[in-house]
Amino acid sequence: MDRYTQIQTFLAVCDAGSFTAAAQTLGLSRSRVSQLVLQLEQRLGVTLLQRTTRSQHLTPEGEHFRRQCQLGLQQLDDAEHKLKLMADRLSGPVRINSVGGLLGEHYLARMLTEIVDSHPDLDIRLDYSSQRVDLSRDPVDLVIRGGDDPGSGVEAERLGRLEHRLCASPKYLNRVGFPHHPTDLDRFNCVTGTPTLWRFRRGNEQLDITPSGNWRSPSSQAQLLAVEQGLGIARLSNLVLKEPLQAGRLVPVLSDWQIENTSIWLVWAPRLELPRRVQMVRDHLIRRFHSIDLGAL
Repeated sequence: MDRYTQIQTFLAVCDAGSFTAAAQTLGLSRSRVSQLVLQLEQRLGVTLLQRTTRSQHLTPEGEHFRRQCQLGLQQLDDAEHKLKLMADRLSGPVRINSVGGLLGEHYLARMLTEIVDSHPDLDIRLDYSSQRVDLSRDPVDLVIRGGDDPGSGVEAERLGRLEHRLCASPKYLNRVGFPHHPTDLDRFNCVTGTPTLWRFRRGNEQLDITPSGNWRSPSSQAQLLAVEQGLGIARLSNLVLKEPLQAGRLVPVLSDWQIENTSIWLVWAPRLELPRRVQMVRDHLIRRFHSIDLGAL
């Protein structure tokens, strides 16, 4: 068995969290997956995964090896992808509707410039309107949307998950105090966006809270500005929170509670065959989004 298959199997176990889940993903038996990982460990002469009767976790050597393998595989993938872009010259319009904010206006836009740089005859038409798109009716090729479900009657690929936190400015919290439980939020001004419910989890406990306040906007940048100015408490993603939290302009609120994450989907119409230019843009976006960790940004 070649080393590439062993490494792929090891990475699948890391990503899936168990030998059983990895076996389902790879279409192999659990015993075969375990055998491949063991062969890899024997060939390397180190233990990569510490097994117990109920779980397994990476050893320090395993974590280091995982990072190096992911980097190497990504470099191979990039090399193949760039060669394919050079070999296939595409032209014509590709119409995309997307969520806005940093996700759509920075990360997505940058990914699209990469493919247009290789295919200057492509005509990218990027729209950030929040109106729900019907792919069977509207003149749109690809849609990027958030939610638990991409919708019915479509083809979809989950691009990742956005992690969220509650946060507020020190100025606001010094003035009104800290909430100690999600149910306390009805006494605080909340800076809100599109979601009408904030879902909290802690252990086996789950709560749905309907936030209220005097500032509502679908734009995460507008919410960030409002909360930095001390208008209230906001639920924002790590895409916009990393720098303000590090700089101390915002601080976490109710950090002992987990806030429900948001799945990000790339959606397209279930046609027998998409135009080749749309396929290329779709595959490029899937590859690029899968190469980053949205929750860690």
